[in-house]
Amino acid sequence: MGQPAPLFAWTLGKSKTFPFQSGCNNLGVMQSWFLLMTQLVLRAQHADGASEHEPLPQPTISFSPDKTIHFREPVNITCSVSTGHQGGTFSLDGPVQDTQRASGGAATFSIPRVGYYHSGAYRCQYQATVAGRSLTSAFSPAASLAVVDESVDIKLHSFPVGSADNHMNAEHTDLSHEPLPDPTVSFSPSKSIRFGEPVNITCSIWTQPLHQGGTFTLDQQDGPFQETQTASGSSAVFGIPRVQLSHEGSYRCRFQVTVSGRTLSSSYGPAERLPVDDNGMNIQVKQPFPASEIRLVGSRGRCAGRVELRLHGKWGTLCDDHWTMDEASVVCRQLGCGEALSAPKKACFDKGEGPIWRDFDCHGDEPTLTDCATRVARVSCDHDEDAGVVCSDAALMIPVFSLYHTLCALSPDAALMTPVFSLYHMPSSTPAQLPLFNGEQIKMECKTPSALCVNAEFHIYRNGELLTGFASVHESLGMTSLTTAGSGYQGSLHCQYTYTENQRLTSPESNTVQVLTVASSLLPDPSVSFSPSKIVRLGKSVDVTCSIVTPHQGGTFTLDQLNGAFQERVEARGTSATFTIPKVRYDHDGLYRCRYEVKISGRSVVSDYGQSLSLTVDDDGVNIQVTETSSDDGDIRLAGRSGRCAGRVEVKVSGKWGTLCDDHWSIEEAGVVCRQLGCGAAVSAPKEACFGPGRGPIWRDFDCHGDETTLTKCTTRVATVACGHDEDAGVVCSGAALMTPVLTVSPSKYKFRSGEDLRIDCDVPSNLCVKATFRIYRKGELYTSHDIGHSNIGFNSRTTVDKNKAGAYTCDYTYTENQRLTSARSGAVSIAVVERWLFSDYTYT
Repeated sequence: MGQPAPLFAWTLGKSKTFPFQSGCNNLGVMQSWFLLMTQLVLRAQHADGASEHEPLPQPTISFSPDKTIHFREPVNITCSVSTGHQGGTFSLDGPVQDTQRASGGAATFSIPRVGYYHSGAYRCQYQATVAGRSLTSAFSPAASLAVVDESVDIKLHSFPVGSADNHMNAEHTDLSHEPLPDPTVSFSPSKSIRFGEPVNITCSIWTQPLHQGGTFTLDQQDGPFQETQTASGSSAVFGIPRVQLSHEGSYRCRFQVTVSGRTLSSSYGPAERLPVDDNGMNIQVKQPFPASEIRLVGSRGRCAGRVELRLHGKWGTLCDDHWTMDEASVVCRQLGCGEALSAPKKACFDKGEGPIWRDFDCHGDEPTLTDCATRVARVSCDHDEDAGVVCSDAALMIPVFSLYHTLCALSPDAALMTPVFSLYHMPSSTPAQLPLFNGEQIKMECKTPSALCVNAEFHIYRNGELLTGFASVHESLGMTSLTTAGSGYQGSLHCQYTYTENQRLTSPESNTVQVLTVASSLLPDPSVSFSPSKIVRLGKSVDVTCSIVTPHQGGTFTLDQLNGAFQERVEARGTSATFTIPKVRYDHDGLYRCRYEVKISGRSVVSDYGQSLSLTVDDDGVNIQVTETSSDDGDIRLAGRSGRCAGRVEVKVSGKWGTLCDDHWSIEEAGVVCRQLGCGAAVSAPKEACFGPGRGPIWRDFDCHGDETTLTKCTTRVATVACGHDEDAGVVCSGAALMTPVLTVSPSKYKFRSGEDLRIDCDVPSNLCVKATFRIYRKGELYTSHDIGHSNIGFNSRTTVDKNKAGAYTCDYTYTENQRLTSARSGAVSIAVVERWLFSDYTYT
C-alpha cells in the first residue's frame, strides 16, 4: 500500500494552512480539498500495486579476490540485486550449488579451500515474497571462475551453466587427485551437555554432488570414542544417547569417498570441544567412613589385596588411573595394617566385580579415604585396572623350590635337541638325595603361590650360601634358572625372597631339596646280528638281535635302519632283545644299528648307537630289472609337460620305454619317483592319463612304502593286462615349477555398462594334475575362489556388472594336496564401469 502522509505534508507545504482554517465557512472549498486528497491516495495505491506484479531485476555476480584463484586458496562469490524488495533468498548455480538468505540486497558464498572442481561458470537468481506473492528473478549473466595451480599442468574445461557435465570433465580431470575440503563438526542441542543426557554430533562437508554419499569418521582426539558412519548427502549425525564423563573432549571429522574407482580422503577438520557438566555428581561417601566399609580381597589375608569399598550397600573396586602410595597408605592406616609397602595396579590381585568407584586424591596422612578429595570419575576404567595394596602387616607367602631334570639326560645327541624337563618328585622317605649327572641340563624354580604384587629379589641358596638370584616385579610369581649340573650344585638347595619396595622384608625359607651329583658312566655300545644270516631272500623271515655287555639289565633296545624307515623299540630280556621281520621286502635292505636305555639310580641313561651291520635282500631275479641309477642315465623319466619334475611316469626296461599302470598308483610310489629324480617331495599322484596317454608297453605296478630311494627298492605286483594307456600313471613333484595363470574377461573390452553380463576366467596352459584352490582378486583383495580337481585347467566366475565391479583383476592358485604351494599372480586386467555413455566415450561394442 502507498503512504499518503508525505503527500499530505506536501499539500500542507504548498498551502501552508488548511483551507477550512481560512476564517470563512466555504463548503465548496472543503469539498474540493477532500476530492484532491482522495485522488492522490488512489494514485499512490495504484502505483504501489503495480510494483507488486512487475518482475524482479536481474542480479549480478562477482568474485573476490578475483575471477582467477589459486588452487587451495579461499574465494568469495557475491550475488547482489538492486531492488526495494529486500530480505529474499539468493540461489547460486554452478559447480557449487547453494542457497543463502540475502543481507540487504546481497549474499556472499564462501569457499574456504578451492579445488579444481570449483572451476567453471556460475550464475545467481533472486527470489522474494511481496504482498504474499513469490517473485523470482531471471538468472544473472554467467561468470567463469578459473582455478590454477602453477605447480602442475592440468587442463580444465568449463561447461555452459545447466549442462549435465557442468561439475567436471571426466575425460580430462582425474578426481582421484582432487583434494576434499576439511569437514566441520557441530553439536546439538549445544556445546555443553549434562551428564546422562543425549547429544548429536554432526559431521558435514561442503563438496560437489559427485563427492556425496561417502563415509564420515568421528574421532575423539583425547579419548577412546571413534565411529564411522555413511553420509546422508554431505553430512552424518552421530548420536550418543547417554553422555558419560569420558565423552568430554575434542572431536574432529574426516570424510572419505570413492570416485571413479579411486578413494579420496579429506584431512581431519578443525576440532570442536564438547564439555560435559556432571552437575556435582561426586560420590557422597558418608563421614566418618567405618573400617567395616572397606576391605582388601585376594588370597593374602586382610592386609593385602584388591581394594573394595561398599557404597549404598554395594561393593565395588577403585580405578587405578591415579592410584599411588599416598592412597595405599591411607587404606593401610584405616584398616590398621601398618604401613603401605606397595600400591599395585592393573588388577594384580585379579579382577573384581560390580561398580568401579572414582579415584581418590590423598596426601597420605589422612586417617580414612573419606578425608581425601575425590577426582572426576572416568567411566572408561574397567576391572583390569583395579587398584590394590600390600601393607606391612600382611604375612609373606612361603616360596616353593622345584628342581627339574632333562629326560634322557645322558643321550649323546642331547646337545642337538631342545631339552625337555621333568619335575623331580621328592621321595616319601626324606631326606633322600636326588642324583644329577655331571653335564646334564637342569632347571631350578623359586615361586610363590600367587603374584607378590611387590617388587622383590628372589635368591637360591646351596648349603646356606647364595647360588643365584633374580629381581622380580609386581606381576611376577618368582624366578627360573636354567643351568648345567656339576659338583657345585651338590648339597642342600632352597630359596627365599626379600621385598625391595619401601621396606626390606624377607620371606620364610622354602622347602629343601638334597642333590647328589654323580659322574656320567656311559654304557658300552650294543651290537647287532641277523639270523639265519645277513643275506635273506625276498619274502622270507629274518631275526635281528640287539645285545649289550652290562650289569644294568631290564632296559629297552631301539633297532634303527640307518638308511631307511625301519625303527622299533623292544624291552630287553636280560641284556638282549630280538626283532622279527616275518616277510622281508626290498626296503628292508640296508644298515641296522642298536641303542640301549636303562634306569640307573632312578635316572634314565642311554647308550650310543653301536656299530651298524648290513642286511642284504636277495630278490632271486623276480623283480623288474630297472637299473638303479639316477634319471641322468635315462632309466626313468616324466613326460607330457615342460620340465623334468612333473608328467607321465615312463620307465625304460630292456632298452624300451613304457608307462606304468595306475591301478594301484598312490602317493607312496610318486614319492619314490620324485626322490629318485631329485625333484623333492611328491605333491600329487594323478591317474587316468592326466598328462595325456603314452605309447609302448605298460609295465606292471610297483608296491612302495614311500621311503625307498628308487623304484627297484619296491616290490612288484602281478601285471594287470587290462590296463590301457588311458590309465597311465603320473606324478607332480614339489620341484616342478608352477605354471603362471592367465586372467581374461569376456566380452573382451575395457569399459562395461552397469547391468551387462561379465565372465572372468583364470586358467593355466594345461591340466594342473594337482588339486588346487584358484583365487581371483579385485584391487588386490580377494574377490572369489574355487576348488578344482586334477583334470581342470582353472575356473571362471560369472556376474552382472555394477559400479562395485570396477578395478584391476588378477588371479593365482594354491596346491591343496600334500603341500601348499602358491603360483605367481597373473597379469592384471582392468575393468571400468560407466552408468551412461558420454560423448567422450568411444563407440560401444
